[in-house]
Order: sequence, then structure tokens, then C-alpha cells
Amino acid sequence: MVPVLLSLKLALSVLMGYLLGSIPVAVLVSRRRQVDIFTTGSGLAGAANVFRNVGHFPGFLVFSGDIAKGVIAMAIAYQLGLGGVWIMIPAVATLVGHWRSIFTGFRGGDGLSTLVGITLAILPLYGIIGLVIGSTVAIIAGRTGHHGSIWGGGAVYGMFLVLGVTSSGENAAMLLSVVLLSLFVLAHGIVGHHRGLSPSYHGTG
Repeated sequence: MVPVLLSLKLALSVLMGYLLGSIPVAVLVSRRRQVDIFTTGSGLAGAANVFRNVGHFPGFLVFSGDIAKGVIAMAIAYQLGLGGVWIMIPAVATLVGHWRSIFTGFRGGDGLSTLVGITLAILPLYGIIGLVIGSTVAIIAGRTGHHGSIWGGGAVYGMFLVLGVTSSGENAAMLLSVVLLSLFVLAHGIVGHHRGLSPSYHGTG
């Protein structure tokens, strides 16, 4: 049985994670440029869609803001005394908030930037290395006509998978945990982009 105090900490961290994840940075930034991000490009409220269809600087702002959401949510969870695998519960809540924001009618983005923030908070060194590698791969992929964020994310979390299965101890568990989260993010992003290509998608809101 989970102790009462731990249950309260989990409940509060999940609530804070969801609310922080729900902050619609892409929507707010795009709106200042008179763009409805939900009817533009892929229809996803994320950094990649803003970068491609609103502008590079707005895209960078969204990327930074979404990373900050993940970092702050995890910092709050740590301040509440959570650690180990328990930290993954508010991490999931933060992603769910980004995917299904209470402030935008439960619409959102794929969550890759938010996952980067979560990774940076949980595994700082790996997160920094991953950010550099992922950004490099994403830029190269984007210039060759591929979807940069998917390729960049796949490269980073694929690397984390290899590191996780060849390591041991808590680091291995945390690496494999963020890899599992990345699979959910990837699946959500793929579904979202396919919907964005559907002629009826934007009309359904």
C-alpha cells in the first residue's frame, strides 16, 4: 500500500504537472502572429509546427517554453520529495497536459519538447547530450525534406535505449523509462501528423 504522505505528494505533483503541461505556449505565441496553430500545417500546437508555419523565432520561443514546462514540473516533483521511478508519474501527467490541454479544448502538440525538458530534469547530462544530438539531426533531416523532430527524437531516444539496456542500476531504469515515454510521444505525434494531412481534420477543430 502506498503511504498517505506519498499519495498526497503524488497527487499534488500530478496536478501541477498536468497544469504546467497544459500551458499552451504554441497557441499563445502563434496568436500574437494572428495564426491559429490548430488550423495550420500539421494542426499540432508544438514547436515544430510553429517553426515551419509561423516563423523560426516564434518556433524557438515555443521550443524553449515547452522545455521549461517539463523542467519546472519535474523540479516541483523533486521539491515535493519524489524520486526514483515515482518521478515518472508526474512526468506522464505533464505530457498528458501538453497533449490534452484544459485551456485549449483538450487539444495540444506531440510533446517532444516537453519530453526534452523532462529528460533534462531527470537525467541532466544525458539530456544535454541528447539535446545537442537531437537538434543536429533535426536540422539535417529538415533540410533534406524529412520531419526533423521525429528524426531528431528517434536518434536521441534510440541512443538512450541502447545505453539503458547496456547499463545497470538507477540510471538504466531512468533511461528506459524516458525511452518508454518517447514511444508514447512518437506515437502521438505520428497520429497527429496523419490527421493533419486529412482534408477533414482541420474542419473538425
